Amino acid sequence: MNEQKPIHYFVCSKGSDSLGLTNATEDNTIVEYFDSEEDVDLAKFAKIVKSKPNCVQKHFIVNKGDDYCAVETDSVKNSYVFSVRLKYRIVSTLAAGTATIESFIEEDKRLENKLAKPERQPGFKLRDADGEIIPDGIKFALQILRDREEDENDEDEDETEGLSKEELLYHNKDWIGVNSFMNDGKDHFLCGNVDYHNSFECETIDDIVYLKHDGRYFYFDIDGETNDIFIGKAVPAKDQRVQIHYTDDSNICLTGWGGRVYVACEWVKCSYGAIGLDNREEQLRWGSPMKLRIVRL
Repeated sequence: MNEQKPIHYFVCSKGSDSLGLTNATEDNTIVEYFDSEEDVDLAKFAKIVKSKPNCVQKHFIVNKGDDYCAVETDSVKNSYVFSVRLKYRIVSTLAAGTATIESFIEEDKRLENKLAKPERQPGFKLRDADGEIIPDGIKFALQILRDREEDENDEDEDETEGLSKEELLYHNKDWIGVNSFMNDGKDHFLCGNVDYHNSFECETIDDIVYLKHDGRYFYFDIDGETNDIFIGKAVPAKDQRVQIHYTDDSNICLTGWGGRVYVACEWVKCSYGAIGLDNREEQLRWGSPMKLRIVRL
């Protein structure tokens, strides 16, 4: 039984198909329809909501096609417009009372600081987490840092018994690997692996640091259908380059060259991570970039 009060939608009948009752955000709703833009009267809508004490009283939603607007019932000038992609998170938290219109407005302001800064650092050098410079050609692994690391110290001793020193280094950690299972003649691409790593190196050309694997360069296929990072023989053109950014804890994140969207890793299976640029609104707002630690081999 759903004990949470339903939220009230006012929906333009011309765009009513967008309100598919397919998830909790829309199943637990009260819906009234209006015919056109001229029928939008927020003060009237607010009175309707107040007359229904068994629905959420603080906010209501106005929906026209894929456009949504959350409105504060007691002050209809206080509103927040959002896209269909953000609907589930925004509507569900408003209905639960765990967020407000003001909190989403503040979140918009913070979003600018979450995006990567496109400027390059002059004289950039690749450094490990201890701040030591990684010379060209030196082998290293790229560890993907994620929340499960916090539980590493709690693992069962039986899981690590008998492992060599090298195996212990990689055990129960996530690593960048190279997907080499395609047989279509295309370049291989990066993925996330558990307990297994590939080795990488860097090369500096004209003051630009390129990441490499087995003599081949990281690059983005700007004309392709995916946002994966590929591995190819040619030195990438400017719009194909991968740019390296340092985090506050001396690890690294990746973007396209001059780009502001970080590369992310989505763990689609327990042992496989899909790596690529992710510019979905929900990822930019609430997601985290893939953070990498350089581990010398």
